[in-house]
Amino acid sequence: MGWKKNLLKSLIYRAITVVLGLITAYIVTGDINTALGLSLATEGIQSVNYFAFESIWSYYDEKHMRAKISKEFLEREVNLKLSLGAIIDISKEFSQIDTFIPEIYNSITNFYDKILANKQLSEFHEQIEKNKTTFETINKGRGFSENN
Repeated sequence: MGWKKNLLKSLIYRAITVVLGLITAYIVTGDINTALGLSLATEGIQSVNYFAFESIWSYYDEKHMRAKISKEFLEREVNLKLSLGAIIDISKEFSQIDTFIPEIYNSITNFYDKILANKQLSEFHEQIEKNKTTFETINKGRGFSENN
């Protein structure tokens, strides 16, 4: 919720509580001027407090929601159709990557492992295995194999 909506929500809520505060203060004091002064002062302070509280709450609530959505999005599996040629091309391109970043190395190794586990691609396993070996040779000696 944006700050303008928070402000509007605060003002409407405070208008209602001013009336309730005025009635309560009048019942306690018996004086309309004192009751009006007390209710306006109290509600003025509470309005600022409420607006600040709502703004902070909304900020962290939105931040939490964005993180949750982002995590769910990243963990979602996609039903993607690729041609066999595209899979071979991707495999070949991955075999040429020279990286010092363990996450990239692990992702590419996982790609190769999933392709090699796919029985429908068994006729291409030899070529994929060569590409995987080339990739591992290029990145040999960087300690990545311990991270898998």
